[in-house]
Amino acid sequence: MTQIKLPESVVDVSVFVDGLGFIGVVDKDGIKFPEIEEIKETVKAGGFEQDYGTGVFKKLEFEIVIKEINKVIYTSMATGLANGNGVNFTIKGSTVQGGEKMPFVATIQSKPSISLNAAETTIKGTATVFIYEYNGEELCSFDTKNMIAKIGGVDYLETLRSHIQ
Repeated sequence: MTQIKLPESVVDVSVFVDGLGFIGVVDKDGIKFPEIEEIKETVKAGGFEQDYGTGVFKKLEFEIVIKEINKVIYTSMATGLANGNGVNFTIKGSTVQGGEKMPFVATIQSKPSISLNAAETTIKGTATVFIYEYNGEELCSFDTKNMIAKIGGVDYLETLRSHIQ
């Protein structure tokens, strides 16, 4: 008999800022990690229209909705904007499936924007660094300043970097 696999749910998500610490908790619907998508170009040739990868990835846009208003968020923004380096966020949580919890850690570096809505703080922007680890294994690592785009251990920009360095 085939056993039905239950869907994974995200639980216990906390957000931290490097150098300042904990800034709040996030509901599972309050986090949108960057979408990893290569820009395609459509070419018409040979009687067909086809899409080809350009080797360029779309912007790494993210959004985090924290369930509180916290002074540390504003302090981190002020510091990150003043020094030009942006803010380093670490998002830690778990997924649960069939009673088993698996940890995840996401690291995002950005110069984000902040907005308030009642007792929530929304942080959104475009990441210059995005690293996602699941159960201790790095699934993806993007660093726009150093031209790194690793997915499943494969660096898709390695050849490009070797051509221009």
